[in-house]
Amino acid sequence: MTRINIGLLGLGTVGSGIVNILQRKRPQLAALDLHITRAAVRNLYPKRQALYPDIELTTSAVSITQDPDIDVVIEVMGGVKDTYPLLVNALKHGKHVVSANKDLLSEYGPELSKLAQQNHVGLYYEAAVTGAIPILHVLAQSYAGDKITRVAGIVNGTSNYILTQMVREGRGYQEALAAAQELGFAEADPTNDVEGFDAAYKLLILSRFAFGMTPKLADVKRQGITTLQSGDFAAARHFGYTLKPLAVGMLRAEQLDLRVGPYLVSPNHAFSSVIYENNAVVVDSLNTKEIMLSGPGAGSLPTANSIISDLVTIGTAIHNGIEPAPFTSLVAPTAICSPDRSVAARLIALKTSPEHFAELRGQLGITYTKPYVEDGVPYNC
Repeated sequence: MTRINIGLLGLGTVGSGIVNILQRKRPQLAALDLHITRAAVRNLYPKRQALYPDIELTTSAVSITQDPDIDVVIEVMGGVKDTYPLLVNALKHGKHVVSANKDLLSEYGPELSKLAQQNHVGLYYEAAVTGAIPILHVLAQSYAGDKITRVAGIVNGTSNYILTQMVREGRGYQEALAAAQELGFAEADPTNDVEGFDAAYKLLILSRFAFGMTPKLADVKRQGITTLQSGDFAAARHFGYTLKPLAVGMLRAEQLDLRVGPYLVSPNHAFSSVIYENNAVVVDSLNTKEIMLSGPGAGSLPTANSIISDLVTIGTAIHNGIEPAPFTSLVAPTAICSPDRSVAARLIALKTSPEHFAELRGQLGITYTKPYVEDGVPYNC
């Protein structure tokens, strides 16, 4: 049996989860003879080395990408500027690569995939989107005879956790954010999550697998959750909806319409029951209509589990003496929906006098309204 040596770039939360899973020696993993032999860390000290006696720790990440004894490089260090050249180096040195880096892969995924094919190695990154949910494998393998028309999901656990608190517990944004930070669901600087950038990066990757297109961040209509106010939640409740942070990609006349932001979700839809840090993705297609996958969107073991899944795919190919298939082979011309075709329903809540509202209604062309009162204040929606 061919022993497969693995080099880790990063040994933090997810990296330690990978080590944890491999140490359990589950039968399918044991059969592949997988061994983490080296790991690159930012800081090297005796206590840390003592935690991993069978792994050589180093502060030189590039030495792992060039190590002739390493077969697979797993990247969980994050970042783009410093990490991109490391992955390029690993692929050029004939290393298979598994990554969880959504920021990097949303921008450089096609380029790195081409480089992997040129060097006859695999590049897989299931863990870059929705943690434990195997959505990329599903999109790549389960829709060969079908056409996907829409992919939508709760793909950012931080935003979902915050909105769940605001909806269910009546907390204000700052209070909900502080709770998310205390539990480790939100960073000290939460901008990437709460302003929709994280979800947008994931939507770009999902679009590549669902539609074969390679959109850019600028093609995503993005809105964060920071501007939501109590009136928004009151209006949603009044109409029987809940607010969820969604990333949506859909085809309109073969053009891609991409949106990230807070959506009104019916209580009858499965998204409404996806709460706190959990994620979910819905795929609409011609043959199978609507299918949803849900589960933990982050965390040490959930994310590591997706990395292990990619590792098994690559390890099996190595033992069979074949080149791993490209993660996705779907390719289509990138066509972004023009503004005049990008139409979405909106709920507008106005606090005003009945007389002024009648005037506004005519000016705005509002055809349907539903009045209600909150804390003694009249609203019209």
